[in-house]
Formats: sequence, structure tokens, C-alpha cells
Amino acid sequence: MTITIKGIEICLLPQKAVYIPQQKIMVIADMHLGKLAHFRSKGIFAPIRPANEDLENLELLLNKYKPGEVVFLGDLFHSEINSEYDDFSNIVTKFPHIRFTLTKGNHDIIPQDIFQDANISVTQEKDLSNGIVLRHEVPRNLREGVFYLVGHIHPGCTIQGKGRQTYRFPCFHYSDHVLTLPAFGKHTGLFIPDFHTNDRIYAIMNEEVIRVAITSI
Repeated sequence: MTITIKGIEICLLPQKAVYIPQQKIMVIADMHLGKLAHFRSKGIFAPIRPANEDLENLELLLNKYKPGEVVFLGDLFHSEINSEYDDFSNIVTKFPHIRFTLTKGNHDIIPQDIFQDANISVTQEKDLSNGIVLRHEVPRNLREGVFYLVGHIHPGCTIQGKGRQTYRFPCFHYSDHVLTLPAFGKHTGLFIPDFHTNDRIYAIMNEEVIRVAITSI
């Protein structure tokens, strides 16, 4: 699914990421690496996975689209440094030609020098051309004429079936001057926003991105 924002083509990918072909930028929100390990360290049950599917999906995307830069919209790691840091760092090392940038989120409490050691630049926000800004969440004071690509809330939508059943799907939420990306991390949960009439909802269903009418939500 491709949409246009301020004259720039934005590809909404079913892998819960965005690709901007004009600038060869891949945008990924809220991976929350190490979340399950963090839960287990606190005595909360969480399944042990033989491999990290999120990291596998990241590597597949990098090989398929060959971006010049990857921008993580915050919450790259769930909290403190954990066992998945080395696996993530190994993937970054495989792609020395790609620039990796993190727009810092509320869960990004790892010391900044650790990110620098992995060749990841850290900033509060990244400005693209035509007034598009990438950051973790919507700022309190919106800049006039700016369109924001953000993460943070892990948006989802609930679709009514033909019977009484309902289904929950991650989605891209386009509202006013903001496009909110779904969380890339598999175990992040969903938040169902209050959608408004003029919003656009792009749900990820059966490995496709499909625009959903507000009336069906």
C-alpha cells in the first residue's frame, strides 16, 4: 500500500514498517527488543523463543529493500541492555553501508555510548524533506506545516465480522498531520485509539495492508 504525504511516496508494509523509496529510508517503530527476557527477569511468565522473529524480519526487510538508512522511532529496546543486544548488533554489523538512526523513546534508557559503539546515531527527531519529521511520539507543540511519522502507542483496530465475532489487527493510523506506525515488535500488544471521521485506517490483515472504512470499525 502506497500513500502520498507532502508529495513524498510512503510505502506501508505488511511487516509493520514504512519504506520511503525517494530517500531510501526504512522506518520502524517500537521493536521493544528483550521484552520477554525483561518479563522473565521480573518473575513474569513469558515464553522462551528459539529465535527472535523481530530480528529475523528486520534482516529480511534490509535484504529486500536495501535502504540507505534505517530510522527506529524509539523504544528499540524494552528497558536495560539485555541478551538480545548482541544479536541486534550482529545484524547491524552485516550492513555497514546502511546508516542506523534512533529517535529516542521513553523506553530507551540504555546509555547513549552503547548505541554509538554499535554505530547507531541517537537523536530526538529526524527532519526529512518537504516538512516530514520522524520521532517517537507527537510533540506537545506541533510545528506549523510539519507532518509527523511517529510510533509509541502501538495502534490497532477492531473489525466486526459478519456474525458477532470481532478481530483485532495492527494498523497504520493517519490522523490530521500525523501517521502513527504499528509496533514492529511481535509481543508489544495493541492500543485501540478513538478514531475520528476524517482519519484513515490501514489495517494489516493476512499479510496485506488494507484501508478500512471507519464505519466498519
